[in-house]
Amino acid sequence: MPNPTTVEPATTSGSWTVLTYSIADTNLEPFMMTDLEELGDVGTQEGLNVVALVDRSAEYSDEPVLGLDPWSGAKYLEIDQNEATVLEDMGDVNTGDPNVLADFIARAIYDYPADHYALIISDHGASWPGVGADGSFGDDTLNLAELDASLAAGLKAANLEKFDLLGFDACLVPTYAAAPTRHRAERLVASQELEPGHGWDYRALDTIADDGTATVDELGSAIIDGFEAQAQDEGTDSDITLAMVDLTKMGAVDAALKAFTDVLVDRASAVGPVVGRTL
Repeated sequence: MPNPTTVEPATTSGSWTVLTYSIADTNLEPFMMTDLEELGDVGTQEGLNVVALVDRSAEYSDEPVLGLDPWSGAKYLEIDQNEATVLEDMGDVNTGDPNVLADFIARAIYDYPADHYALIISDHGASWPGVGADGSFGDDTLNLAELDASLAAGLKAANLEKFDLLGFDACLVPTYAAAPTRHRAERLVASQELEPGHGWDYRALDTIADDGTATVDELGSAIIDGFEAQAQDEGTDSDITLAMVDLTKMGAVDAALKAFTDVLVDRASAVGPVVGRTL
């Protein structure tokens, strides 16, 4: 796998590599190009690598971004400070294909080794049906089973056990419904309700640059704080939700839920009507 980068990968102790999978072949493309500009405000630097797969459409925007002319199809990019380097022009690819995501994960981790890794997937979200809608491929999405399979395959190919952080910059990715991905990351950041079009403020990644001491909890908290601050500035903060979940604790949640449901099943005839009226 060639690595024609312009900035030497950050491999110092405590370094981070952030992968962004931007399914921008949708009507969210203009917002997601702004997200790329925010990524460029931070960019690859000492202690931080920022790499992206960005799929665009010819239908929704024709704006240049980070020094690149507008394009259609997917590009594999290194995001530098205020510019982007094209590592591969991939042409038309279906970002709803689990293999595309898996290959991106494996390649980016190979190209940009670090001590810590985060993956952020951005587009429309729809709870249990998953995330994404590639407009050039019949609005194909990644359902939760496909997401889990692609994460597992990409991590295995990269010889990495799990991400430090898995984020969904998308609507309606409730934290328990996304639990099939629990073994793929230490932390999950997702929004249970609708997100405003502007999504996250990616300048929050500055938290993990430079000194190599930032923890995954500090990154997750910075993302949440940045999202809230931007929503307040945009006047879209009335109904926002964004949470960070410690996925290492999900086993205890499963056990508690099973204990609860086991009791309900055993006493279904008596308890069922009471629960139904309460809900």
